[in-house]
Amino acid sequence: MTSVTTDPTDLDRTRLDAALRLAHDTLAAGNKPFGAVLVAADGRVLATGRNTVAQTGDPTSHAELEAVRAVTTADRPDVVGATMYASGEPCPMCAAALVWSGVARIVFGTAAADIRAVAPGPPGFTLRCADVAAAAAEATVDVVGPLLGDEGLEPFRRHRAEH
Repeated sequence: MTSVTTDPTDLDRTRLDAALRLAHDTLAAGNKPFGAVLVAADGRVLATGRNTVAQTGDPTSHAELEAVRAVTTADRPDVVGATMYASGEPCPMCAAALVWSGVARIVFGTAAADIRAVAPGPPGFTLRCADVAAAAAEATVDVVGPLLGDEGLEPFRRHRAEH
């Protein structure tokens, strides 16, 4: 079962702000502005990630996956039960990988539909993160978001203006 909410805690907002700063930072390298912070169930920051698709040419180098790759081991002890804070709503690929990694919560700033409206790009998916999480057969993932208003769209406006 998956629950969806837009009620963040103060800590959620702090971690989401960190993800948004990472999104701004990755613009300098010509990447789309996505940032992520992976936090263990005990509150430790495990890793951060930035979208590096433009730099690497790897279409799977999304911020969320970069953070998970930084800490994933064979038995994934730290990732299980973790929370992923993402500046933008995770795409279906990232959402599925987060479920498979054992992430328990996904907190995101800006809805994918809002991002597409401000900064149209190549064809994407309309499948929401919450729908991917809800389709998980043997996992419960709480999805929180979107939590950011216009501030979450600002880096996408900048990216569109610069590219």
